[in-house]
Amino acid sequence: MRGINKSYGSSQALRDVNLKVSTGELIALLGPSGSGKTTLLRIIAGIESPDPGGRIFFDGTDVSATDLGKRRIGFVFQHYALFKHMSVFENIAFGLRSKPRQERPSNAAIKAKVEELLALVQLQNFAPRYPSQLSGGQRQRVALARALAVEPRVLLLDEPFGALDATVRRELRRWLRKLHDRIHVTSIFVTHDQEEALEVADRVAVMNAGRIEQFAPPEEVYERPANPFVYGFLGNFNLFHGRRDGAPRSETPSTPATFVRPHDIEILRDNADGSGIAAKVTHIGFLGSAVNVELIKLDDHQQVDAALTTQAYRDLALKVDQEVFIKLRNPHSFYEDYAI
Repeated sequence: MRGINKSYGSSQALRDVNLKVSTGELIALLGPSGSGKTTLLRIIAGIESPDPGGRIFFDGTDVSATDLGKRRIGFVFQHYALFKHMSVFENIAFGLRSKPRQERPSNAAIKAKVEELLALVQLQNFAPRYPSQLSGGQRQRVALARALAVEPRVLLLDEPFGALDATVRRELRRWLRKLHDRIHVTSIFVTHDQEEALEVADRVAVMNAGRIEQFAPPEEVYERPANPFVYGFLGNFNLFHGRRDGAPRSETPSTPATFVRPHDIEILRDNADGSGIAAKVTHIGFLGSAVNVELIKLDDHQQVDAALTTQAYRDLALKVDQEVFIKLRNPHSFYEDYAI
C-alpha cells in the first residue's frame, strides 16, 4: 500500500498510509473505532477506492484499478454472512460454483475441495447442517473455509471474532494462529482487541486517526512503543509527570511524561535503599489469579494502580490505609507532546 488516503466529504478516514506486508504473513490492524482499520481493509479488497494517487500492489503488480472479483481476495466478516438457506457444504462451495464456466471446477473437484476444507477447519461431520444449527464459533470457521475455497492471494478478516463471547474468542484466535501456520496464506485482520492482536499476529499495525503509528512485531510494539498513543492503547498504565534533569522550571516543552504498567509497580514494606516513593494503600481488589491495588502517593496524592500476583499480595500482607513504598520498573518516558 503506497500513499493511501481516503476522504468522505470533509472527513479524512486515512492519511498517507504506507504498508508493506510480506507473503505469508499474518498482520493485525489494531486501533480504536474510527481509526481507519476497516476502511483500509475494504480498499485492499477493492470494495472501496482510495483517493487519487494511492496505489495497491499484489506481488509487485498494481491492482489499484482491478475489480474486486479479479483480485482473488478472501473476505471474512464479523457476522459470518453465511447463506441461511444453504447447507455448510454449499456455503463453502459457493465461490467455486460461482466461477465463470470456463474456470469452474467439476462437481467432483468441488466435492473434494470442500471436504478438504471441512477437514482443515475441523467440521468434517457438519456438511449437511445449516447455519442455524451451528454455534457462533462453528459458523465463523465455515465462513473462513468459504473464503479459503477460492484459494485467495490475500485473506482479509474484519473483526472476525467480534460477535463471539470471550471464551470462544480465545479458543478461535488460537485456532486461527495454528491454521495460519499450516497454510501460510497472506492474511490481514482488523481488531480493536489488544490481546487478540498481540497473540495472533506476526506484526501489528497500530492505527490512530487514519494513520499508522507503529508497525512492528507484537513484542516490540508492547515493549518499545513508538509514542504515548501506542503505549496507552496497548493496556492500562500509570502516568507520572516530571522535569528533565537540568532543565529550567519554566521550560515546559521538555517536561516528560513517564508511563508505567500496573504490573511494573513494585510495592515494598520498607525503603531500605532510599529509592522508594512513599504511598498509602487505598483499595484492594481480589481477582483470583491477580490482585489490583490502588495507592496514593504521599507527596502529591496522585493515584497509582498496581497489579500483583496473588502470592506477592499474600507475602506483603497488605491492608487498606497501610503506608508502603513503590518503585517503577520498566518506565517509558516521552518528551514529545502527548495525548491519550
